Amino acid sequence: MQTFAELLAHYMDDAKPKISANKMEKEIGGITRQAILNWKNGKSMPDKNHRDKVLACAHYLGLTERETNEYLLAAGFTKEYVDFPEAIFTEFIRDLFAKIRQIRPYPVILLLTQANWDEPPYREALLTQAKKYYSPNNVLHIHLYSSSNNLDDYFSEFGEQCGFNEVNEVSHFEQALRGRLKQTEQLFFLVSRFEQGSQSVRENLARLLRSMSETYANRFHVILCGGEKLADMKYQNGDMSLLNHAKVEHWPELGFPEIYALRDYRFKELQLHNVIDQFLTISGAHPQLLNDCLELRKEKPELSLDDYPKELSQRDYVWQLFTQLQHNLDTSAKQQILEWLQREDVSDAQPYILHPLLRQLYWKNLLVEREFGGKQRLCWRCEALRIAGKNILNSS
Repeated sequence: MQTFAELLAHYMDDAKPKISANKMEKEIGGITRQAILNWKNGKSMPDKNHRDKVLACAHYLGLTERETNEYLLAAGFTKEYVDFPEAIFTEFIRDLFAKIRQIRPYPVILLLTQANWDEPPYREALLTQAKKYYSPNNVLHIHLYSSSNNLDDYFSEFGEQCGFNEVNEVSHFEQALRGRLKQTEQLFFLVSRFEQGSQSVRENLARLLRSMSETYANRFHVILCGGEKLADMKYQNGDMSLLNHAKVEHWPELGFPEIYALRDYRFKELQLHNVIDQFLTISGAHPQLLNDCLELRKEKPELSLDDYPKELSQRDYVWQLFTQLQHNLDTSAKQQILEWLQREDVSDAQPYILHPLLRQLYWKNLLVEREFGGKQRLCWRCEALRIAGKNILNSS
């Protein structure tokens, strides 16, 4: 396994164009040029409280989910993404394509996910299913990255990802995409990692896709994968929102089939007699915490289920979530979160969460929409998160 310094040097020096420490300092914020150079040259390692900065570097460098996990582990942190098997949510994905083919006149879907959902293998499952419906030649896929704010560079890269020739600027990409649409009855276009693009890139891409949808009604089928920033494109500016014509779908919550699939994939022969319901409750169906439940069952089979929430509340991943809030929020915001932590449910659910702090907690995957008291409410995912939040925010 390569060291953190070796990985950082590789990703910075092999990027096109090459990425300097000066550029990373400017674009990421909260981290100095000298710190980056020290990391790169192996003179120091990131501070234990700087997981968020290391993750921001991974996003800026455009690392894949697998590369991001490897990069974080090399820095001494926990993984960001859970390694799930491919064969889950297959029915949901089939239904998704049945829905998009019925949407008229603009078959565009925003597929929203909270933090810690690893797009592959679901991204690959989406592409595999798309090729069954549209044929491989009529399926295009682009993914966003954050190492450039130059629109022409970005859309040139999109052109390469789509296999277009001689795309050097935004207008060339648009022309090439129009050319493909003129050659076929239906074209499928998948956009992944939407959250990692800069604001200008996201807006220009959304504007282009909207124009194409309106020009080639019923023929241009689009699925965009993202989270908070993608939802903003749908709701934030009302009728003027660039993607207000799109239909919203959410990844389903984990259930019994997914737990067994994960067990068979990563924890073979682990006995789960009569604990599936408890694991879903204890983890709140959070991907990382559910994985941790299975790890605890394997490593500490004698541990009582009543002790799982306290054990999970001490995990690095959970701790990092709340220490980041502790450092970045003002006193009144922290007090508001502490008040919410005193109860299981927090607020009425909304299609687009209007309260900015609640919206932040939701997209960090700390909150989930559930039926509570006969109404749809935003609730804390699980007791482990509440325990950690109280301990950390009360200590500030």
